Amino acid sequence: MSADSLFPTASTRDTLAFCWDQVGPYKKQTVLGWVLTILATALQSVAGPLILASLLTRVAQLPPHASFSSTFEPLVIAYAVVLVASTLMWRAAGWVEWGASLHAFAHALVRGYDHLISLSHRWHSDRPAGEVISTLETFSWAFVDLLDTLNWGYLRVVVTVLSAIVVLAVVAWPVAVVMTVLALAFCLVLKSRMALVVAAGKKFSDTHSRATGVLADTITNLTTIRAQAAEPLEGRHVERLVGQTVAADLEARRIFASTRLQMEGSLGVFSWLAVLVGVLLALHHSAAAGTIYLILFYTTAVVGSMEESFEYIRQSSRGLGRCAKFAGIAATPPEIVDVPGAPELGVRAGGIELSHVRFAYPGHPVLFDNLNLDIAPGEHVGLVGASGSGKTTLTKLVLRFMDIDGGTIAIDGQDIARVTQSSLRRHISFVPQDPQMLHRTIADNILYGMEGEDGPDMDLVRRVGKAAHVHEFVQRLPEGYDTVVGERGLKLSGGQRQRVAIAQAMAKAAPILILDEATSALDSESEVLVQEALWRLMSDATALVVAHRLATIARLDRIVVIDQGEIVEQGSHRELLALGETGVYGRLWRHQSGGFLAA
Repeated sequence: MSADSLFPTASTRDTLAFCWDQVGPYKKQTVLGWVLTILATALQSVAGPLILASLLTRVAQLPPHASFSSTFEPLVIAYAVVLVASTLMWRAAGWVEWGASLHAFAHALVRGYDHLISLSHRWHSDRPAGEVISTLETFSWAFVDLLDTLNWGYLRVVVTVLSAIVVLAVVAWPVAVVMTVLALAFCLVLKSRMALVVAAGKKFSDTHSRATGVLADTITNLTTIRAQAAEPLEGRHVERLVGQTVAADLEARRIFASTRLQMEGSLGVFSWLAVLVGVLLALHHSAAAGTIYLILFYTTAVVGSMEESFEYIRQSSRGLGRCAKFAGIAATPPEIVDVPGAPELGVRAGGIELSHVRFAYPGHPVLFDNLNLDIAPGEHVGLVGASGSGKTTLTKLVLRFMDIDGGTIAIDGQDIARVTQSSLRRHISFVPQDPQMLHRTIADNILYGMEGEDGPDMDLVRRVGKAAHVHEFVQRLPEGYDTVVGERGLKLSGGQRQRVAIAQAMAKAAPILILDEATSALDSESEVLVQEALWRLMSDATALVVAHRLATIARLDRIVVIDQGEIVEQGSHRELLALGETGVYGRLWRHQSGGFLAA
């Protein structure tokens, strides 16, 4: 699967609609900021110049013995009022827009995070986490930049140009005609070139987020890179991706520069024509001094505003590119969703029933076809089989990390596809083969999802810590249970992370327990200690155990042997060994090595 198919970008129209939707409950505040900006710009672009033009006209026609109070005082006072009003309006617009943008930024970031969390385990497994995070981060800032560019950029340009056309249409219509033609030409050029500019911006954003994602991935897996002496290899890989980013940016700038060259040429022609028309009007005594001032003022203002708009176009095209990638992600519907009105799962006994289950990974052959398995309440069942036989997949289906393609999985007679996902997982304790710790304290990780308003229950933490033999290594740490475990828990050894995960399951005390190679990272001494803790943990729970450790498997109530997605044998340890040489379990037993069943 190519990188482009992993992250399809949204169209410009869909991206703009998505961004506006992210403003959420702050749309009225945002629009109010726009209105204040329009009013402040209009005051500066209409009222102020008209007052100054009147002053110039009166100066040019000043009669003998004219007094300040009768000739200039009203205009001077009016100009002061305009200055104060426009300044206050600018400040109000800034405050309102800033507050709306800040809240919209937070709203968009939280909604974006919520959507990423809602996407399936399979979706995240198929995509590099670094690039996903980079895409959300760049979107959130680009989204705010787009709001700012619209308010402080485009709105000011549009109001300035329209104000100039309206005023000049009254006092010097030939210049207004020239300006109208310029504005239309400007818009036509933008329409013809904007798609290229935005496409280049999207390409830059895509290559940039891909490079950032690779950087995050390599930093996260630095131990692997060093162990393989692959620093030069990764350095060349990053250099190549950064080179692609630079090339995309240069291409975007080339397209933008050619567009700007066309626009600057038309602006130069307009400026020259406007001045020419003004001079001709003056020569024919068709324009007073104030009118000439308005022609020159608006010519300068419009040309300056349109030149400024080039930078706004560049910023917004890049911003749209950055937003388009996450808008594409946001358009991806969650694969695992609760049905409307789904009730909470209620677990009375903890029985698990898999009936006629069918499942296949996309693009792969069917793994489970008409799979049936009943686990009685309180029963401890082990799953055994070669790698790829479907053991871990089965646990993920029970947790509903993925949905089945047919059949049902039920707990105490309740179809797990018909109840809420959160209630399902609240009733299941899960200890994976490679526990993932959050970059928080040991206590926080043990009580993750169970924290109270008054902070962690340290009595519970110590109790389960001792039971899972976490306490033995924690008491040697200077900060004890307040020790921060580092990214993904890498400050702890594999066995220590496993013990913390077991302690977490003990603290949760759910009626159903899933262990996926829960003792695989333990040394022999730790295994002896933790095995007893696991049996205490399983004593009051229905347990589904994936393991190769013989000490774990042999004591279970029932062992289910899976081969290529099918249950080929099941029974107790003794019953399966009694099948002799014809049994799959017996063959795995004979191939045992170092306390493990052969994978």
